[in-house]
Amino acid sequence: MLEFLIIGVLWQLYSDDAIKLSKLPQKILNELNDLRQKGKDIKGKIDIIRGILSTIFLMPNDNYNSNAALTYENFNKLISWLKASGEFNEEVKRFLNWGQYICYIGEEKTKEFFTIAVTLALYFSARSEAVLGKYTVKIDEFLKNEYPKHKWKEDVILCGRQRVEYHLNMVGAEILNCVFSGDFLKTKEKKLILPACMRYKGQNECKAKATDEGYVCRYCSNLCRVNKLTKLGNQYGFQVLIIPHASSAFKNANIEYGKIGIVGVACILNLLEGGYKARRLNMVPQCVILDYCGCKNHWDDKGIVTDVNLNQLKKVFNICL
Repeated sequence: MLEFLIIGVLWQLYSDDAIKLSKLPQKILNELNDLRQKGKDIKGKIDIIRGILSTIFLMPNDNYNSNAALTYENFNKLISWLKASGEFNEEVKRFLNWGQYICYIGEEKTKEFFTIAVTLALYFSARSEAVLGKYTVKIDEFLKNEYPKHKWKEDVILCGRQRVEYHLNMVGAEILNCVFSGDFLKTKEKKLILPACMRYKGQNECKAKATDEGYVCRYCSNLCRVNKLTKLGNQYGFQVLIIPHASSAFKNANIEYGKIGIVGVACILNLLEGGYKARRLNMVPQCVILDYCGCKNHWDDKGIVTDVNLNQLKKVFNICL
């Protein structure tokens, strides 16, 4: 049902834009996304090109009222647009599965399928704003005043995400937490994944040690939240890792389900993507939202040291103090 809701929301937001995307820029963007994953040394140069092409060919309109015909063909175009953006990798994998189903149900049932999905998305948009809107009141102001600065940058799609997408990730993360909580607590090995923006010191001053899975804190500052969480992990039996970027997380796919539990701490827009990726790789996911965004790559020119709600984190690990 969560995936069905995601289909409806993303259809409403991006299907009109997807229909306009021609095959050549789509192919180029897909190749650039693949190169970006493989070649760290050329990532910066690729991102410059991606920013230009994404602004020209992908930058979405600002309406929430799709006029696209409710067809299997247009759904495939939506999948192609999402893939070209590089921001919806896990959704694309799941949408492809849905596409195989839709392909066989016929034109009439396909239209009914998307009509229900869109109706659910419209309901969710209104209802989530009423319930969760008090937490996202500044997003519209950001989109109006700050988002134009991201034009021609590689994060033009990420930073342009609409308010309903924040709500979707908030609700989706809570659903994943409820579904997988029991399995998570039974896992033999637990890991807490933290973003680099939580470090008290910058990249050049932080003494964290690089490992195959991520960076491990070496306790260089008592003021650092990562330091404190690492000590908490030592006390309660979970490992703490710093991951510089969401795309570099969870690379080991040869895992038996139920062995490793992952708690991902992330910005709202990365919660579902991270949770779905962990589950696809057979890890048991849990999600905790950062208290605020602070990454200087996307959200603040100078960067802000971020934090996480400690009570919520303890709740996920079932730590009673």
